[in-house]
Amino acid sequence: MKFIIQDTCNLYKEMLNLPDEERIDFYRNKLMEPFIGLFEKMNMPLNPEAIGSFPIIGHDAEMNMMLDKLKNADAWNKAYDAMETSVQRFHQADVTIPEKIVVGIFLGNPAFLINKEGYTGFGGIPGYIQIVIAPNKYNLRHNLHHLKAAIAHEFHHNVLFYNAKWNFIDVSVARYITVEGLAESFAASLYGEEYIGSWVTDVKGQDLEKSREIIGQALNIRGFNEVRKYIFGDHMKNFDGSEPSGIPAFAGYAIGYHAVQAFLKKTGITVEKATLIDGETIIKESGYFG
Repeated sequence: MKFIIQDTCNLYKEMLNLPDEERIDFYRNKLMEPFIGLFEKMNMPLNPEAIGSFPIIGHDAEMNMMLDKLKNADAWNKAYDAMETSVQRFHQADVTIPEKIVVGIFLGNPAFLINKEGYTGFGGIPGYIQIVIAPNKYNLRHNLHHLKAAIAHEFHHNVLFYNAKWNFIDVSVARYITVEGLAESFAASLYGEEYIGSWVTDVKGQDLEKSREIIGQALNIRGFNEVRKYIFGDHMKNFDGSEPSGIPAFAGYAIGYHAVQAFLKKTGITVEKATLIDGETIIKESGYFG
């Protein structure tokens, strides 16, 4: 298995030395070149706004400062370490993984990354992992464990979707929350629960129980357009004007995490091996919903 950590730091620096009128071509043909296949599969335009990146014109000082913060924190080597550790775990579990994965770290627009983490990621298409980050005190702390946990999460998505039969048209709530729950559980197994997303750790008490009740009654609902309301919760009303669901933003991640944790503790199966088990089976056997 081969993985590549793209040298986006030097590519950004090179782009920032170009005149404004040349930057879009550089962004598309150099910075995003390894991800062309991803954008084609997603039918998405090759522009910064598509992934929540910082605008590439008019913000040179901010971008250089962000690059320096990430470089000083050794972000690209930390990304390599996270990938190497993740790969080893799945090799040891004898779980098939993609033959090649390219990882890109991109500068995030703080106006888009509104949560305290200041980062997001995408790893739903095997072969590609993108991390978008606006470096801050929160995500730079403790040896960049948040960044490494995010990479582990997205790597898990790569492995799951490489092995699973997946159909977004027919996907159920049960199956989707398990995808996120497994990814967060894998990240937690490497770096500790405190470094997974606050979309998991901050949903607790009455919010957690309310989400558990609502989602527990919707486990068999199918079709991504309906399912995502239970994954992203009331965040969707800001995204597409959906009616409020009564579920805190991103609470489906938290419910998925706790359901997967219940399954792992009940069965003794490792999170790596659980990656190959159908999500609906995991939910049924977890006992988390009674």
